[in-house]
Amino acid sequence: MSDEIDLAAVTTCAEFGRALTVVRERAGLSVRDVARKVNVPASTVGGYFGGSHLPGLKPAHLVENMLRACGVTDPAELHRWVETWSRIRRTRRGSGDDERGAVRGGWDPGAIAGRRLGDGRVAGRRLGDGGSPRTPADPARGDETAATLTIAPPVARLDRLPAVRGRGELLALLTGLLPAAGSDTAGPDGDSRVRGRVHVLHGLGGIGKSTVALALAATALDRGVRTWWISATRPGAVSAAMGALAVELGATHHQLRRASLPDLVWRLLGAVDQPWLLIIDNADDPAGDLGPPGGEVLDGTGWLRPLPRPQGMVVVTTRDGADWSLGAAGGRTPPWIRLHRLGPLTDHDAGQALRDLAGDAPGSAQAAQSLGHRLGGLPLALSLAGQFLAEARRMPPGFGGSAVPRSYPAYEQALRTSGPWSLLPDFDGAGPRATAPCPQPQPPDTPTDTQAPADAQPPAGPPAGGIGVEGQVSGAPAGAAGRRRERELVGPTWELSLDLLAARGQAGARPLLTLLACLGGDPIPVDVLLTAEVLTTSPLFHDLQATNLQVTELWGLVRALAGQGLIEHTLDPADARAPASIGAGVAHQIWLHPLVRDSFGRAAHVSGRVEDYLETITALLVHAARRLDPRDPETWPRWAMLTGHADAGLAMLRARRRWGLPELTEARLPPELLVPATLAARFLRATGRLAEAAEAYEAVLLTGRRLFGDDHADVLSTAHDLYRVRAAQGRPGDAEEGLRAVLDDRVRVLGADHPDTLTTQHYLGRTLRESGRHREALGWFTRTLTSRERVLGHRHRDTLTTRNNIADVLVEQRQWAAAERMLSAVWTDRVDTLGPEHPATLVTRYHLARLDHRRGEDTRAARTAAELVAACRRVLGPDHPRTLTAICLHGEINQELGRLAAARTDVGDAHRRSLRVLGPEHGTTLRLQRLVGRSPSS
Repeated sequence: MSDEIDLAAVTTCAEFGRALTVVRERAGLSVRDVARKVNVPASTVGGYFGGSHLPGLKPAHLVENMLRACGVTDPAELHRWVETWSRIRRTRRGSGDDERGAVRGGWDPGAIAGRRLGDGRVAGRRLGDGGSPRTPADPARGDETAATLTIAPPVARLDRLPAVRGRGELLALLTGLLPAAGSDTAGPDGDSRVRGRVHVLHGLGGIGKSTVALALAATALDRGVRTWWISATRPGAVSAAMGALAVELGATHHQLRRASLPDLVWRLLGAVDQPWLLIIDNADDPAGDLGPPGGEVLDGTGWLRPLPRPQGMVVVTTRDGADWSLGAAGGRTPPWIRLHRLGPLTDHDAGQALRDLAGDAPGSAQAAQSLGHRLGGLPLALSLAGQFLAEARRMPPGFGGSAVPRSYPAYEQALRTSGPWSLLPDFDGAGPRATAPCPQPQPPDTPTDTQAPADAQPPAGPPAGGIGVEGQVSGAPAGAAGRRRERELVGPTWELSLDLLAARGQAGARPLLTLLACLGGDPIPVDVLLTAEVLTTSPLFHDLQATNLQVTELWGLVRALAGQGLIEHTLDPADARAPASIGAGVAHQIWLHPLVRDSFGRAAHVSGRVEDYLETITALLVHAARRLDPRDPETWPRWAMLTGHADAGLAMLRARRRWGLPELTEARLPPELLVPATLAARFLRATGRLAEAAEAYEAVLLTGRRLFGDDHADVLSTAHDLYRVRAAQGRPGDAEEGLRAVLDDRVRVLGADHPDTLTTQHYLGRTLRESGRHREALGWFTRTLTSRERVLGHRHRDTLTTRNNIADVLVEQRQWAAAERMLSAVWTDRVDTLGPEHPATLVTRYHLARLDHRRGEDTRAARTAAELVAACRRVLGPDHPRTLTAICLHGEINQELGRLAAARTDVGDAHRRSLRVLGPEHGTTLRLQRLVGRSPSS
């Protein structure tokens, strides 16, 4: 039975669960069927099939017994399964859990069975408690995820940065190595693998690696070199961006679904005849970000490989310079990789960088150089100091008195008296309890009762070429020492900037910056998230409530932080992540440097006020999410900006677990903690991104059950939504089982007539209808309609939804007149209450066209279906499942009219999209497949 399952390719818990699910589904068994056969609770077995945890050692022979229950009896086959299970158990013990997901690097190495399985397959009623809280989306599904990314270099950022100082020699070298048309076909030594075409820029955070890469990208674009930029700052970002790159390079739907994505990307890059440059920025975990599962980045089989042709060039920026050498001693770099270590700026260049920002007024060139030396030549620290002094010079002379340094020497003196210590915690450098809350947190290695001496001198100035951190390979910042050095250089500079703002009456800048750092890594949409009416009620801004903090004062804090260089405030003319069919206006956005976000985000946890930060983050997100109905296309551009932050509160709690900090009890958690992430997942579902939605729901459900228990109303809501997605993905068996369980729980917890209970009851009926059980479905719909009319009213949108589905069943029963009356009434009410092109109204239009088609009125049905397809493309976009279903219906009608040949191109395009978005076994894909006359493997 498992001949079609390549068990050698199964390397993670999630993949093992998917493989088990293939066997179970082929046997026609449910999770509960298997659970009964092996005498293990269904919730536990559901976790095995869902991939959240592996079968355990007890009861004995559990893996074999589960497989026998599913019809696998061959001893050799059972032995292969047990060997695979043992191998994954050993790997998990050796590597531990990885926040980046079960698959290192974030991709599935290929189809593990005869058909592709979606990530996070959950067939049972409950999810297990193990596994990663957020598994990256599988880019092998195609550009469903990739379409939400941009891989264009953000070269416009250079316009907001000062001149690049001290990097001229490196930039000249890299610029000279840029590929050009007509390059030779072999490296300088005749090696077919072009030596030195993969360039790794490494050094401290804030040393200027990304700026150098941006400057190189700008030069490459000016020369006509195709240039792509991938940011590795978020879990799974590299794999998702590589999926987008594959699409841009012309990958077919079949390749995206069946091939190993890393192999595919590099095969496509090797076929590019024109010069190209690929930049991977902030790959600070080279093995995790770029290496293959279970391997190392230098294996050359992951996302980073030797370049087979000279048309290309790859540049990687990373803090980690130790992962790029062969052997335990780390003494030799592979010939296809060239390392470039970015050290601090020389005193001369550091001084000039300060004068570029602050000018001559704060002091002489020698004074600027002295301050630059004191700041360690770190460009980020120099930028913050320069912007501080520029702002201080604009203030009236008497404002702030001597507490505000206005010259290079005064600023240096302020740093000296504060000591070189970072005032921010570093959980990587020591156990978090070593950085327990205290009035002035000390560096990670300093006991909490030990104060830095007032006259502490800065470390000796580094040589021009290196940072001089003891014990590091090639001067690279490794682990705790590197992070500590970054904070030693920058921490006091941040403190001075925040103290200056406090002296100006803007004490709220510090908690606001810390609050922003607790959000996600995406740009922060100011218009959507930062709401003065929410912040005024937060205990974090208690001191400002007396001054009646309003929009202008909040905006003043944002501008002040931006003026000090602690945040970057930008105007984005159009959000690239919004669906292509939706226009987006100008958006104010805030971006935090990764080191700022990392440090201040951690500071929130040792501030003694973590509950206040969690409460405020949740309140901001709930306020934003509640105003945006994810079902309404008009809200989708704002949801596209909000989704990357929606689980920020849950991420804070996951971070506390990872760092070993005490968990917050339920009484100290915001009651609506799960709401923003759940609503964001509904946006993904509404826009047709079903796989992403399922993944998001699973993450919320896993955390929600652990925090609040199975019977919490928001946990039940998330579970209901997850099984709705399962139904939409063409998995009615899993959906029915899950919805029945949620319905039982909601009846018990909320009552039979609660609107949420009726919602689950309705979608159980819809799942039964999709399974062809029309009479049973009609019974559920009829009971639901009676209750909804009594509880919600006759024209409530949920009541209209149930009527619409009853009419759909009547069509199946050939009760044409009754179906037409009901659909016409629903159409009229939906147009009146929602509008003619609301997604729900379009559903009714679909059923009207289908009614005409089923009763033989194909001419009218064709007109309605053509209008429907145009509206769906305009409102939902070409990849939305409802758009694909509408095109399918239109094709079937044209087939009846003998006009399919004219629409074959349109139907063929929809079939390709459906294969990618819904999968080869989805009902819509199979209908389209019959229209185009293709086999499943075409």
